[in-house]
Amino acid sequence: MAENSLKAQKPRITQKQQKSRMRRFYFLLLTAVLFAAGAQAGELFHVEERLYDAAGEEDIRETLAAGGDKKETKTKVYASGEPVGIYIKTRGVLVLGIQNVKTADNRTCSPAEHKLESGDYILAMNGEDISSKAQFISCLQKNEEKEAVLTISRNGEEQQIKIQPVYSEEDHCYQIGAWIRNDTQGIGTVTYITEDGNFAALGHGISDCDLGVQLNIAGGSIYETDIASIMKGKAKDPGQVIGTIDYIPEKYLGNIGINSTCGIFGLIKNHQENFRNGQLMEVADASEIKTGKAFVRTSISGESRDYTIEIEKISLGKKDAQKALRIKITDPDLIALTGGIIQGESGSPIIQDGKLIGAVTHVFVDDPTRGYGICAETMMEEAGELSLIHISEPTRH
Repeated sequence: MAENSLKAQKPRITQKQQKSRMRRFYFLLLTAVLFAAGAQAGELFHVEERLYDAAGEEDIRETLAAGGDKKETKTKVYASGEPVGIYIKTRGVLVLGIQNVKTADNRTCSPAEHKLESGDYILAMNGEDISSKAQFISCLQKNEEKEAVLTISRNGEEQQIKIQPVYSEEDHCYQIGAWIRNDTQGIGTVTYITEDGNFAALGHGISDCDLGVQLNIAGGSIYETDIASIMKGKAKDPGQVIGTIDYIPEKYLGNIGINSTCGIFGLIKNHQENFRNGQLMEVADASEIKTGKAFVRTSISGESRDYTIEIEKISLGKKDAQKALRIKITDPDLIALTGGIIQGESGSPIIQDGKLIGAVTHVFVDDPTRGYGICAETMMEEAGELSLIHISEPTRH
């Protein structure tokens, strides 16, 4: 009951957030819409209530900065194009907005107002680390009306705040008047996998669907997904991949270690062979990419296939690396299947002259045959800073 109360009202949206939403109207990140667990998930996925992650509750991300010297030999990878189910846990719980609470004496108040902000992460309460929404609610009920000390992260900096919970007469529980979530899920595409199982996917980071901010994650997992249907894209109405994800150990594939602006990165532990489509190929330097004919690889039809596209423009100096390549789908078979680029295809590898050159990231809302891509070299540079050192077995949470 307490958990539902946090969903009772939508957060207040600031003018800045409204402008951000308008900007997102023109360009859509192509990850199939990512939801908070249990919130509207039925529209796209059949998700079981009990989820499994691949590395336990305490620490599902164990990474270290590797750096390392660049090798003179060209890196070779398998360009994948396989869809996967994605499950992400945030570090702490993310504050989406502030809401009012109706108290026993028929007053309305918002204890979190002027103390918490949208985009804050609640990391601990009274010294106890917070890893889930359910845990936070439980701690709040144990605390009752006493002043609580919250450790939060705001803009990357940790600080402590004091807040006075109140008892909600409507929901019969203690609340602070904050709208929160701690996980998200969806469908995306694996760009490449190395011979030792390290992978990159999406070509862009996973952001909160309400705030539009990139999620600060504690870790995550990828799972097998079954494509149920495809909604074709058309002008002003981008299409999407609709699939089912069973978050059970038998479907577990691997771990997500990093969520960055260039994509998600991790290690595929199980069924690596399913992601090794075609032969090993070099990752092209950005300077090798040229306008003209190229291919996008995807398996959303049920089999891996390369479809023709056109590289219309290359903008290597752009600040937004996710839009370095402007592309157009030209293959009539892919247009007949999807209408062009659709949500869920984010991360689909782009190949030119037998080399991996990039990944699909965006679609134009007014023309689904056109979109943007990121250079594969940029993704590889990001991956080069990571070293996944441990993968645990799936555990129930």
